[in-house]
Amino acid sequence: MVVFNSLVPALFLNLTVQNIIPIGNGSLSTGGTLVLGHIESGTLVSEPGFETAIDATISYANDWPTSDPDGKHGRPDLRGLVTTHDHEYLEVLATGIQTPIPQLGAIITGASKDSLPFGSFQSVFIVSFRTGAAKYKNLEDSIFVASETVKALGGGYFRAGLRISKLYSTKTDVTLQ
Repeated sequence: MVVFNSLVPALFLNLTVQNIIPIGNGSLSTGGTLVLGHIESGTLVSEPGFETAIDATISYANDWPTSDPDGKHGRPDLRGLVTTHDHEYLEVLATGIQTPIPQLGAIITGASKDSLPFGSFQSVFIVSFRTGAAKYKNLEDSIFVASETVKALGGGYFRAGLRISKLYSTKTDVTLQ
């Protein structure tokens, strides 16, 4: 019997992002590139039936993705603050790895009006939360993973959506041999 962890649909993060602003091409100490994706607005909502009901809006957020020197991988680094419907605050952190494709670059720079569905390019995230609100503390004490979709909006913006799943261990009677 092979044992793996299981994922449960948990949250949806929907962001309206300003087309990326290059900060430096090849100027990082690693030789990579840094850009800014300023997040204008967004929401964080729980999936139906998820153990923690949440309905929140972005108060402040930016993505500071880097690209590896060889251009084969991007590394998103989203940091933000959301305000819940009951006036609590949560910090949202989402880091990951992407395998860029030309269509993605065209969307986030404003050169395309296309969209990319979930799974059309490799983009995975680890998502975490920090809060002082007891009601949402279990989000801080959990591990989440996500995948991404993007859609051009025009006018200097695109939308990024992250479907976030909570990671659970699987109970078995399997031990080491």
